[in-house]
Amino acid sequence: MKLKESKKGSRCLTDSDGPARSLGHLGDPARMRTVFLGMRTALPLIEPAAILAFLCAGAILAGCTNDLDKVAVVAVKDDSPDRVTLQAEYTYTDAGRPKYRLRAGRIAEWTREPQRREITEGLELQFFDSVGAPGSKLTARRGVILPGSKRMEVYEEVVFINTKGERMDTEKVIWYEDSARIFTDKAVRIQRGQDVIHGQGLEAAEDFSRYRLKRITGTLRMAEDDTLAAE
Repeated sequence: MKLKESKKGSRCLTDSDGPARSLGHLGDPARMRTVFLGMRTALPLIEPAAILAFLCAGAILAGCTNDLDKVAVVAVKDDSPDRVTLQAEYTYTDAGRPKYRLRAGRIAEWTREPQRREITEGLELQFFDSVGAPGSKLTARRGVILPGSKRMEVYEEVVFINTKGERMDTEKVIWYEDSARIFTDKAVRIQRGQDVIHGQGLEAAEDFSRYRLKRITGTLRMAEDDTLAAE
């Protein structure tokens, strides 16, 4: 078998002992052969450098895609808060008058169960009296509000000062809003003028106007209408 020019300029496949036949009419699969020598239009040559650049670009793109996927996973966590407020201030009122005001450096809020508001970067809880005048004030470094149980817990460097100037220092206080009471089972230090008393645990009105101190140590003078209740 050999190649032979046809009259129209195309190449034909011939057998040495048979007539010439056009390449477009090779119907017998057993006798089909791919012939590249007869192609008049050559494929463009691709430089090896271009192939290498293409492969590198694909690898880089795949790497970038994986990195972006990782970033997306890190950025969206299941436990992320639904809302974050910086330098927050909330005033709660009752019958049109202020009851207390909360200021915080940062509040992260979760609206899904279990609902909570985590307070960090410092907090201040200002109570108001029956006529709307500022009363007792509580400060702490951090805290958490649990709306479901109407409870607020504050931690670290907790300081509570009432309208008489009495100061309580402790490391944790739990405030139950529905009962208007505060509790702690931590060590407590109370300064009343020149007197300083210590105890382990305390129960008080929410504005620290009256309180009961447990396991008291120290000597102090008490009047009949003293804010410190006797055991």
